[in-house]
Amino acid sequence: LYYKKHKKNIRGDKFMRKFFHWHIAFRCAENMAFVAVKNPNWGWAADPFLIRYNGKIMLFAELYLYKSERNGVIGYCEWNGHKFEEWKVSMDKHWHLSYPNVWSENGKLYMCPETNQLEEVAIYELVSLPNNWIKKSILLMNGRYADNTFLNYKGKEYLFTYKHNEVSNIKGDLLMFEVTKEGVGTPTIISDDIRKARPGGNFFWNNGKLIRVSQDCEDEYGKGLVFSEVLSVCPEFKEKIIKQVYPDDIKIESDKNYVGIHTYNRLDDLEVIDLKYEVSSEEETIASNRVKEVFTNKY
Repeated sequence: LYYKKHKKNIRGDKFMRKFFHWHIAFRCAENMAFVAVKNPNWGWAADPFLIRYNGKIMLFAELYLYKSERNGVIGYCEWNGHKFEEWKVSMDKHWHLSYPNVWSENGKLYMCPETNQLEEVAIYELVSLPNNWIKKSILLMNGRYADNTFLNYKGKEYLFTYKHNEVSNIKGDLLMFEVTKEGVGTPTIISDDIRKARPGGNFFWNNGKLIRVSQDCEDEYGKGLVFSEVLSVCPEFKEKIIKQVYPDDIKIESDKNYVGIHTYNRLDDLEVIDLKYEVSSEEETIASNRVKEVFTNKY
């Protein structure tokens, strides 16, 4: 009904707005080009995480429902040995979901998605696929925490999270908490450097070095990736940048003009990234106009 009512006002480039979309790409060897994972026809995918569960390799990601007034849900697809299959929705809440950090422990699958709109950091346990999850614990509350990333180092568990400041959706502080059975300890502020603070994927080991992945958001959100070698964790966290990656550095089988990249994860030789590109979207223009109208009338 909204589309029919406003159709004459959104047809044509004059009324069709531009938006940033994302999609995920993978490769199976370092010298290969990345191959794009097809987005579902009702959304785009970002924030890729890989997990081996029940003998299968699965890719979890944020699926952004840009054709409706809804925002992000969590979805997954399975690896068939050559490519990733169709997307399935796995977690859908009344608030925005993204950055689905997943891990397996004692045969069970857990996830700590970003829920900064809810102002909490919580761990969920999978009961059954595709979408039966239960909340097991809440680690943090009353804060806009983003991109929650865990590190098990020398027998201790740490949570790294990016806390937005009160006036910006981009600026904030990288915090580190020690996680115990009793909960989380007092946070340590690691960095407020917008060029490298915000997490961009899981920690990983490479040639005996512990690597932290983060985002360069200096000029825009999700401009590029930063790889830093972790020199020490406790009593003082120290790191040094060893590599920075931007869209022009990525070899990919695609004709799109990429302008950003902000997540990297790997599982054995399988690597995944996400890439940002600009589109003119009639469906998203309709959806965003409807959201604006509904909230203007309501408030």
